[in-house]
Amino acid sequence: MFLANMDNTKISDYCDMIEKWAIKHQKGLILGGIIGFSLTSAYLLSQKKKKLRLQPKSTEPNLNMERYVFEILTDKGITQAIVETSGECYGVTLGGRYIGSMWRDGAGEMQWNTSDEELKPFLHELAGQLDEAFSRKGFASLLKGAYPEIISTQWKSSETLEVVISPDQDLEVFTTFLNDEASNLVDFDEHLDLIVKKSNDAYFVIVGIN
Repeated sequence: MFLANMDNTKISDYCDMIEKWAIKHQKGLILGGIIGFSLTSAYLLSQKKKKLRLQPKSTEPNLNMERYVFEILTDKGITQAIVETSGECYGVTLGGRYIGSMWRDGAGEMQWNTSDEELKPFLHELAGQLDEAFSRKGFASLLKGAYPEIISTQWKSSETLEVVISPDQDLEVFTTFLNDEASNLVDFDEHLDLIVKKSNDAYFVIVGIN
């Protein structure tokens, strides 16, 4: 607006004045640019570190409690079953509803037992999946139990497991924790690649195990 109200001669004189000022203060401009860039970089780095520190502690798995998430077949189709314990008995929640507890029983045919009628039809299936939980085949159930942030898992091959986490989670932070803690969950020697991604996002991070 200011230049629009000036004639060509005045505009030329004004531009010459700006150019002379810039040449005279060139060192100051360069120094100011460097300082500005440095301050911006420092700020972004501090924000990244702050973001890492402020992540909710739920990202860290509770390794003191055994918790498994299975998918079992019921009369309503494939249903999620959560089995968790911090002692001798394993509480079972099926489709979001608690249906009883089970415990190891060396005298029983399945090595497991329950006194809850609602749980008995699923005892054999749950016992089998619990026995495989610490193998590579059963690792998905153990992983989902340790990290509530995981929405779903899917085997892409015998050595590749896709892990999908909630979209409100920070993928970088989650995979950092997973990479550090996965060795505490693993009880098998075979190699396994975890393809970790957020739901509705094509970007992924590979976490190698063994």
